[in-house]
Amino acid sequence: MPVSCRLAGLMALSVLTWAGPTLAQSLPSTQSRSLAPSGGAAATLPNSFDAPARAPTPAPATAPTPPTAPTEVAVAEAALRVVIEQLRAGTIDARLYTPGLAARLRGQLPTITPMLNGYGDLLTIEAQGTRDGAGQFLVTFDEAATQWVIGLDEEGLIAALLFRPAPPESSEPATPPPA
Repeated sequence: MPVSCRLAGLMALSVLTWAGPTLAQSLPSTQSRSLAPSGGAAATLPNSFDAPARAPTPAPATAPTPPTAPTEVAVAEAALRVVIEQLRAGTIDARLYTPGLAARLRGQLPTITPMLNGYGDLLTIEAQGTRDGAGQFLVTFDEAATQWVIGLDEEGLIAALLFRPAPPESSEPATPPPA
């Protein structure tokens, strides 16, 4: 798939993923965030003291539905794949980044591009969790393993991007065996 098609797909996914939460949170400061209708209760309950209690009707069993919106980690991973592809090609699409980050990346392309290309083909990207709202990933190439951090702002733009060689795996156990 050409880079421009992937990029367009990622941008559309990003806009759709971030537009809902952003729009839902953009109430003017004078409006209430309460779920209750103005001036009334959110729900009414029957007065259980006036009528004998009825046995509750069991709810029909339904299979859990898979989430329809991609998770933040999936969005960050998709963005990271596009970023790595662009950096290896020696270009960036400034529309995906905050203005400050786009400017810094442009200045570092002459250093980053040969380094990433020297790592060989991209093999895997594994999510390793989040920290301070940014996704952390282990990215493995033919010749190197790297750690990446990518953070998206409220508008879905890439606001933070860091990478470094992954530390070597220790042959020591994580916790000492009991004595």
